[in-house]
Amino acid sequence: MNTGHGANHSNWEIIPLSLRNLDDAARVLAEAFLDYPMFTFYFPNPSRRAHQLPWYLRNVLRCALRCGEVWTTPETAGVLFALPPGHTSLSIREYVRNGFVLAPVMLGLRNYRQSMQCESFVGRMQRDLMVNKPHYYLWGVAVDPSQQGKGIGNALMRLFLARSDAEGMPVYLETHDGQNVGYYEKDGFELILETSIPKHNLPVWCMRRTPASAIGTQA
Repeated sequence: MNTGHGANHSNWEIIPLSLRNLDDAARVLAEAFLDYPMFTFYFPNPSRRAHQLPWYLRNVLRCALRCGEVWTTPETAGVLFALPPGHTSLSIREYVRNGFVLAPVMLGLRNYRQSMQCESFVGRMQRDLMVNKPHYYLWGVAVDPSQQGKGIGNALMRLFLARSDAEGMPVYLETHDGQNVGYYEKDGFELILETSIPKHNLPVWCMRRTPASAIGTQA
């Protein structure tokens, strides 16, 4: 997922997200991802989507805080969330533990079943494409729509990718918006698979970034 990865290289302070700012971060994500293809599919009713997406993304952030990492600015103007090597997928128990127990009610049974099929597919793609390759999973990055174009997305990405480079660790992501592919390519990601989720015709672009320290050693 990606929204608001601009080209401005302004200096921004990047800090870990604290629980007290969780609601603000979820609001930023919900506004940025309101028209993101995956969420328009999960929540096809626009008014319900606007109401329920903050709840959904707050739970996503709770998962990332508990199992991985979430970065933001002091003003919560942008958010990046990722899962670490060895824990790049979550169990049903972990999702339930962090608030998704109400997902069948919030989405409706039909949309919930479809969302589970989609999540299962993208999870399987990650396992197949990155088999036996420890890596970070870049779950998502977004910037408050009112703050886009100021370099916040770049600052979040620079911090995250500098750390993964220092560890010599690849990064994997998928996006459902083809316009994001070019943004990620500027940060060194390469497109490794373009496909669609069976039955639902929801496009998926899978991308991988080789750590900078390893680029010159590849055969």
